[in-house]
Amino acid sequence: MKEHDSLLQVLRHVRFQLAQENELRLIVAHPSLAQVQLQQLPPHATFREKKLTGPRVVVRGARTSRIPRMIQALWPKDGLAENTLPSLACVIQGTADLHINDYVMSCHPGDFIFHPAGIAASDGSRPHFESDHYPGRHCSLLWIYPGRLNGEGLMSYLCNSQGETHSTGKRLWCKNHLLSELFLGIQEESRKPHRREGLFHLISALLFTFQQEIVDGRVSLAPYYFAEESPAPINRDPIRQACAYIDTHLETNLTIENVARHVCLSPSAFTRHFKQQTGHTFNQYCTEMRLKAAAVWLTTTETDIRTVARSVGLTDHQLRLLARRHWGCLPGEYRKRES
Repeated sequence: MKEHDSLLQVLRHVRFQLAQENELRLIVAHPSLAQVQLQQLPPHATFREKKLTGPRVVVRGARTSRIPRMIQALWPKDGLAENTLPSLACVIQGTADLHINDYVMSCHPGDFIFHPAGIAASDGSRPHFESDHYPGRHCSLLWIYPGRLNGEGLMSYLCNSQGETHSTGKRLWCKNHLLSELFLGIQEESRKPHRREGLFHLISALLFTFQQEIVDGRVSLAPYYFAEESPAPINRDPIRQACAYIDTHLETNLTIENVARHVCLSPSAFTRHFKQQTGHTFNQYCTEMRLKAAAVWLTTTETDIRTVARSVGLTDHQLRLLARRHWGCLPGEYRKRES
């Protein structure tokens, strides 16, 4: 297929460029311009502020559907989307202007950009140019996402911006658990600002493994649940927003303070309203969601227990204790029983 050949050619090009430079030029997206500029940045990278005009539109079914969704919310006026999955992008050709939350960063060929989940980024509806002078401008990017919320392989596609038009290639899916583990390693290492050598090797290994899977014919068009979601009427209920935030950030250190801040409530008001609307305390809800996510990992993948625990924000010891208390058995026994 054409998509396979194009992606294979791009992966080979990116791997060759990375090997030639023997250096990783990575930018990790952050919620604010001040935060993103604290990291070690490529010398050519430039940034400028660009405030969101809003409104934020919650996507229908983003939390309640049994099918994992990629998009949590949209900013239609800004051409941005808040993804439930992290992503890794690489600029292939041209200079790309990427709008992230309240700032724009200009990236050059060979630059990698890691987008954590929950950060507003381009929704693919507009070209990656922030200048009014589009004619003659062109850029293309490679995008890589986890295959599903439960860590099943990877998904990848190419996008191209030419003048005032933007096009996205078909998404290809590779069901390979090693790729999931490599992406998880990239996600964890990206939080450590001085660990670029490890990231270099992880990204190199991911690109090589993905390339080999394409060569061996073990990729396919992405399943239907990656289809675009439709926006729902604006929902500003802070507790529903908080639940959606918790559900898509289980691997992080969730606290009442940071989730309350995310939905613009004081910790005391947040605690009170959360219990009233959900019937659970904050900690009870987080534990329930982490166990549900762990159950999906255990019954649909062969991922080791320690990685499963880490992926839902627990230590393996904590997962074992919770599994005994709520399932009446250890995680490994639960996997055998429910699979």
